[in-house]
Amino acid sequence: MSKTQIYRGTRDHYRAEYFLRKWAQDTIVQVFELFGFEPLETPMIEREDTFTGKYGQEGETRRFKLSLPYPNEAGLRYDHTVPLARFMAMNWNKVRLPYRRYVTGPVFRNETVQAGRLRQFNQCDFDTVGSSSPIVDAEVVAMNHMVLAKLGFTRQFKVAVNDRRLLSALAGELGYNDPSLSIVLFRAWDKLDKVTPGEAFDYFVEELLRLEDPNNQLEGDDRKRAIKRLRAENQTFPEATSQLYGLSDRPSDIALSEVARLYRSPETRDSVKRMDQLLGLVSSMGVPEGSCQFSPSLARGLAYYTGPIFETVVTEARIGSVTGGGRFDNLIKELGGPNLPASGSSFGLERLLDVMEKLELTPKFPASQTDVYSAMFDPDDTELCAYTFDVVHKLRLTGIRVEVYTGAVQRLSKQLEIANTKDIQLVLIIGPDEMQSGSVTYKVLSTGTQRSVAKGNIVDELANLVS
Repeated sequence: MSKTQIYRGTRDHYRAEYFLRKWAQDTIVQVFELFGFEPLETPMIEREDTFTGKYGQEGETRRFKLSLPYPNEAGLRYDHTVPLARFMAMNWNKVRLPYRRYVTGPVFRNETVQAGRLRQFNQCDFDTVGSSSPIVDAEVVAMNHMVLAKLGFTRQFKVAVNDRRLLSALAGELGYNDPSLSIVLFRAWDKLDKVTPGEAFDYFVEELLRLEDPNNQLEGDDRKRAIKRLRAENQTFPEATSQLYGLSDRPSDIALSEVARLYRSPETRDSVKRMDQLLGLVSSMGVPEGSCQFSPSLARGLAYYTGPIFETVVTEARIGSVTGGGRFDNLIKELGGPNLPASGSSFGLERLLDVMEKLELTPKFPASQTDVYSAMFDPDDTELCAYTFDVVHKLRLTGIRVEVYTGAVQRLSKQLEIANTKDIQLVLIIGPDEMQSGSVTYKVLSTGTQRSVAKGNIVDELANLVS
């Protein structure tokens, strides 16, 4: 028995599963193109200095790096956003702004493998570069909603929305103005839909300790004292977290009003107004009430977000988010390009399909999308082969997909069995009798029906059956 194994966190996609993935990806791309986005494909391998420092501490630990015998080390792309920023930094003067692009393809993350979380997975991204208009951000929500609706979801999902500027304003009111501290605060809040406020505080203190003691040198009593001190120094966290806890489940207008009541700095007031405007634009784009939700604890982990952030959660699946994104206004400038604003979102294809399977939303696809299987009586009979291939060629010219049996000589019954295994229900049977009479026999395996027609009529006959 072979000991060969696939790399943990990757998958093979075989037969019907491949066609399911292709259907889902094509459906997503159709929505992207409905909104006027165009394709852009970037390499899976980028220079290491393109990626370094773009994803924050958590992202840095999950990147795949390639040690190569060249002057510049390389890395596998972690997402499609940083490669887009690199492309724009190099080509900003060649594209018409606002530039709207989409991309589909694999990304790589050194994740802990679990349900809905792989190390190689396909992301389907769309981004707009060169516009700071909130219309762009509202479009993100509208496109997320339309994609899921076209894939068969009804009301089982919500697109959660927040704004990094609002989070920063709240953090500032609590005294967390240092970016390194505020990002830890954001990550703790981001877990509130999965844990209690007390558990979020425990996580927050542990992350502060990690920030203070990056080499993990504190042990025993020293560690306990450090934790006790950090808990005492951060007493604003528990009360603030309790105030935010549960707001994501309330109607957006009520949640937004509650945040405005609790936090009153000018920065918070401005951020609340921006969020209210964004929600109004989302509604005007046809997103049903309740399908978009203001979530004041949503933070998203990546360091490059600067404004509105988005995440779609399927409420009945309990498998994490199926889309994520946000505004990244500084990233292109960080990579040496001009200061161009940008915003976008992505779909994780594997996680999306896992959720659809769990909710029984996935359509059934045959193992093959070939229309017709042509049996082969005798590969050594050149005249019979020529007759068969002439029929097959004419069918293919009309767009009918035909597979010819190419194995060793087998009985007709065995070849019919192979076609049935491949889920190809139309089989051509062309033997010496058919060649002599100028006809073609075909069989429909699902019904057992068998019929002979003149060679000149076979294209029309099969075209009707295939359609």
